Order: sequence, then C-alpha cells, then structure tokens
Amino acid sequence: MKPIEERNIMAFILHVEFDATSESTATMILECLAGMANIVHRDSPDVYTYVFRHANETKTKLIFTELYANEQAFLHHGRDAEFGKLLQKGFDTTTGKSRKELCIRSDISSPLSRITASILNDYLHVTYISLQQGFFHRNLTEKREVDLLIVCTGCDQNVYEELNALVSCVTCVTFEESDGSTQLIAVITNISSEKQPMKDKKPSIDAIEIVCSHEETIGKFKDIIDNYFQVQSIHIQTSFSGYIRHKSAS
Repeated sequence: MKPIEERNIMAFILHVEFDATSESTATMILECLAGMANIVHRDSPDVYTYVFRHANETKTKLIFTELYANEQAFLHHGRDAEFGKLLQKGFDTTTGKSRKELCIRSDISSPLSRITASILNDYLHVTYISLQQGFFHRNLTEKREVDLLIVCTGCDQNVYEELNALVSCVTCVTFEESDGSTQLIAVITNISSEKQPMKDKKPSIDAIEIVCSHEETIGKFKDIIDNYFQVQSIHIQTSFSGYIRHKSAS
C-alpha cells in the first residue's frame, strides 16, 4: 500500500554509544532509562522511537537510538520531574561516558534554536551528520503488524532500495560515518510474505543489529536477510529498555 509521506525536515535521530563503568552500572542505567521511557511514552507522542540496549561487544557498552519529530518534542520530553530524577541517577560523572554521539538531520546547515543547540552541542557534544537517503518518519496506510529496529553498518549502495522493496518502514535513513562507510537505521512495521526476485549480486552489509522482542518476527526478518542480502555478522537483541515505535503512531 502506498505510504503517506511526511517531509519532517526538522526531525532528527540521536544515536549514541555509551560506556558504563561496570556491568552493574549498565544495568542500573537501563533500568533508569526504562522509567524515563515510560514517562516519554505517556507524555510525548512526537518522540517516535526511544530505545536503549546493550551492545554486542560487551555488557558495559550501551546503545541509544532516539527519534524526535521536531525540536519541540526533544525539548518537551525531559520536563517531567521524575524524568529528571532518573536522568540524574543514571548519568553522572561516576556512571560512565559516551564514546560517540551522532545527530542525524536532513539538513545540518538549517539552524536550530539556541536552547536546542546548547543541549546538543554543550551537554551531549554531538557530531552532526546529514541524511544521505531516506525518511525520518512516514505513516503507512497498511495495518502495523511488527515493531522491529535495525542498525546496519557497512552498507553498499543497493541496501536501501532492496530493504524497502521487501519490508514496510516508517523510518529508514542512511548516512555516512567519519570512516566513509554507510550506515542505515530503520524501523520496520510490516514484513511482506510475497517472494521477490533475487538479484544476481546480493546487496552487502558488514554487520546488522536486530532489536525486537518477538522471536517469530525476528525469524521472518532473518529469513529475508539470509535470502536477499550478503551479511557478515548479525546481532539479535531481544531485551531492551524503551520502545521501538510510539503506540500512538500508525
């Protein structure tokens, strides 16, 4: 079915890698983030994705992926007093530090408000990266069936097109990392059961992280990956804090 596109030029993604000081601290941070996510889900429907999990390499490394419809959503989502308490508990000088903070925008030359820029630049110390291809958010006319987040690294130029021919994404963006490799972040809400013709040469992905709590959905998506892509490594994450797609979003 044809998607209803939303340009959302002010939408942006924060994608963060965080090193906790210990495994127990990492667990505590994820517990705080789970409480924060409950508040955000209750109060901020324009925060479309708000998900936090362990990385594949080590239990002390955490990955955060957050999608905001606009600056207002970003500024509003942390105003609750209880949110502030959980933020202070989870993040201080003793709990760890971030190793990478990316802010992916459609146009990094477009100015941000002073307060947003101050938070992103002075507090989070983000690196701004321009959207290479794709969309931050769109509504689909078909009924939502799954919630699945993927983060792909080392994608070739055909991954984006092939993925969108096989699944329905409400978010799908590609961007170029500092090392020149292409990354893709997508939120998938439907997986087609129809067989698609295979290309002579499968699009290649160095590594893919699949975040989803439902084993059957993971199995269906993994079949697509195995059949239509050449992937060196797959990491499946079934346990996470937060939500992949806000319940109010279609």
